[in-house]
Amino acid sequence: LSWLPPCVQLEKTVDLDPRKNYLLGFHPHGVLAAGAFLNFCTEASSFSTLFPGITPHLMMLSLWFRVPFLRDYLMSGGLVSSDKESASHVLQKPEGGNLLAIIVGGAQEALDAHPGSCTLLLRNRKGFVRLAIQHG
Repeated sequence: LSWLPPCVQLEKTVDLDPRKNYLLGFHPHGVLAAGAFLNFCTEASSFSTLFPGITPHLMMLSLWFRVPFLRDYLMSGGLVSSDKESASHVLQKPEGGNLLAIIVGGAQEALDAHPGSCTLLLRNRKGFVRLAIQHG
């Protein structure tokens, strides 16, 4: 994948068992969460080759899922509403093979993005850890 700029390359450090579901925290949010979108909603980084049997899903602000027809379009690209019920639905699938990526700092982190800084917002954002524990 030499044609990809380094900012959109996905580096595999461990094999993932396709019989399990995974919750992955992504940081930093950046502008429009482009890195997360390219890695988990497209094949720009060859996700399916790196992690065979794993279907990636990316959480997105739930307000976008209220727009008629946009909801269906977003879901067809692997995007999932960022509410607890949607996350649980993906993580509780008994057949496994799902990876749910959450951009930990959310929209607030995106607004705090400045060149040369890398701020991770975790205070009051630990519900994803509880979800991971609940779903194994």
